[in-house]
Amino acid sequence: MIRMTFKLYKKLLTALIIFPIVVGSVGYGKDIKSKVVIFPFKNSVDSNLSSTPIGDAPIKGVEDVIRSELIRSGYFTIVEQERTFEFVRETVLNNFFKVDNVDVKTAVSEANIVDLFAGVDLKMVVRVSERLKADFAVKGAINQFGDNFRADIEVVNVKLKETVSALVGECESKEKISEMLEQLSQQIVNVCKGVNVQSEVDHIQSSYQQGKLTYEETVGRLKKLSSGMPGVFTIHCALFSNYLGHPEMGDNLIEEGEEILNLFDADNEEDMRYLASLGIDPFYELANVYVVMGKLDRAIEIYRRAIRVYPMNHAKYFKQLGVLYKLEDETEASIDAFKQVLNMNPADCEARYNLASVYEAKGDMFNALEQYQASLKYTQNAAESSRVKEKIKQLQSKEGIKAK
Repeated sequence: MIRMTFKLYKKLLTALIIFPIVVGSVGYGKDIKSKVVIFPFKNSVDSNLSSTPIGDAPIKGVEDVIRSELIRSGYFTIVEQERTFEFVRETVLNNFFKVDNVDVKTAVSEANIVDLFAGVDLKMVVRVSERLKADFAVKGAINQFGDNFRADIEVVNVKLKETVSALVGECESKEKISEMLEQLSQQIVNVCKGVNVQSEVDHIQSSYQQGKLTYEETVGRLKKLSSGMPGVFTIHCALFSNYLGHPEMGDNLIEEGEEILNLFDADNEEDMRYLASLGIDPFYELANVYVVMGKLDRAIEIYRRAIRVYPMNHAKYFKQLGVLYKLEDETEASIDAFKQVLNMNPADCEARYNLASVYEAKGDMFNALEQYQASLKYTQNAAESSRVKEKIKQLQSKEGIKAK
């Protein structure tokens, strides 16, 4: 029979209570490097150049350059090249050669193995990557067109079983190939970081929605994530969403909103997709905060910048600009903003009514009356119709004011 003292019993009980909590938190916000497998690149460069140095590496060492850059980022571990090639060879031999009693291992050159593997489908790439226990796979080709060189790279998310990015790099001479590959490698780093960050952000937000995290814990973890990976669009959007609706977080909301505006890239499909899925328009919300603060000039600048960089919601932005310019007594700018709205949607009753009111305030009664009468066609309820008719009646009652 095993006997234990009360103190030992108490220590064991405490350990049992704490252990599940610790285990449950492991992996959350953990700093574990992603594993990447770099498959041999298909090389269509002139064989006379293949052994010519490019910087510190030969062209045939494309994988070496990328491998070196990814390791240097400190964010990845890389599957050993020899092990990778063995899996590539096995895949090619099993899928492309079904000849009995022939030693194809010695009959097929490494170059042919690489060329054949370049033709395998995404499912096979994912299958091999899974066997190598990789999180991401990088594959591609480098080609020569005259004196120009082009690299095409696919980044595959092994868990999602899909290509998450197709990268292209071009340069005019062999001397610049190393520089091109270094730039592409940094893009690979950013793509993989983005995938991992998105998963982490989704996990944090989901935990908050399920009641597993308090508001303070959620914000704290997002801020910690942001400090470790500054300048990531997704994290700033998540923080902005969490600050919205909390007046005490006004300064933080402004800070994150300004950062989103600076980071947003309309040419980046991921940025566009994430912003569309966010459920809010951070540019509109940020401008509205400035309006509440009485900083109308700053709100105007936010809308003007948003129109330049974000191809969505322009009608709403111009409508708000029309109102703000009117409040700032910038009559012509207000008229132009409302006209922009009507160019996009001639049936916008509110924009026409506001445009008419600007003309009226300017003293241009003829244009005011014309816009009031036009807006009457687009009223959506009796209250709107009554309001517009009253304005028309008031203007027509003034001597000399008639419809055009």
